[in-house]
Amino acid sequence: MNAASIISGPEKTNAWGQTFTLDLGTPDSTLAISRDNRLPRTAVVVTLAARELMRLSKEGEKLEHIVVVGSEVDPTLHPGFREISENLRALRQKWFPRAKLVLISNAPSIDSAEVRIALGIYDKPVIRFEHGTTKTFSKMTGRKSTELGEMTRFLSTLERLIVRACFVRGDVDNSTESEVRGWIRRLGDLTPKEVQIFSPDAKKRGGPRGITKTRMNEIVEQLSEKVSAPVTVLDSADLDD
Repeated sequence: MNAASIISGPEKTNAWGQTFTLDLGTPDSTLAISRDNRLPRTAVVVTLAARELMRLSKEGEKLEHIVVVGSEVDPTLHPGFREISENLRALRQKWFPRAKLVLISNAPSIDSAEVRIALGIYDKPVIRFEHGTTKTFSKMTGRKSTELGEMTRFLSTLERLIVRACFVRGDVDNSTESEVRGWIRRLGDLTPKEVQIFSPDAKKRGGPRGITKTRMNEIVEQLSEKVSAPVTVLDSADLDD
């Protein structure tokens, strides 16, 4: 396995500036955990990250952020997530002490104590949280309705939380007035450091559709009135990061 299969960068990104990205969710590795779990082994991830960060530092590269993502599997589902996170923190401190650690997670595995501990390692944990009611939460995620309250309570303990939300219409609509009001109420319990919102193309056919620009502006206005955290509207270029 070579570094290119799980590492990208350094590259300039819209969201994070000069970035080094580590993909924990890329499957079909020749050095996978097991036959059943095709994610890269923890030791492989740590070794490749250490080698690349050391090389970049010695070459005089500058990094603003070290970003952990999961292209096909949420990074928090990697069995070695905590160990990898702890090693990344140590590597960052040694080679790029000014860089911030970022996690982008669409569905964090908060049932795991190891994951809950690891999330506290990141300077900027970016977590998808976009549901105002338990009914919509279940429809959009396939998870039990009770888990929304559990997730809300856990995320409220993260001091540096960044909430990311995608608003859609279609069979499931989380952009209605009642949904947005409920979502904003829950944000009040979380006290995020930033709220990032986005939506797919409003003209897209098939599957969830995006909301209109007018509706997005209305949501931004509601957020600005009720939530003290800064609000960022993301575009497709930001989401590629």
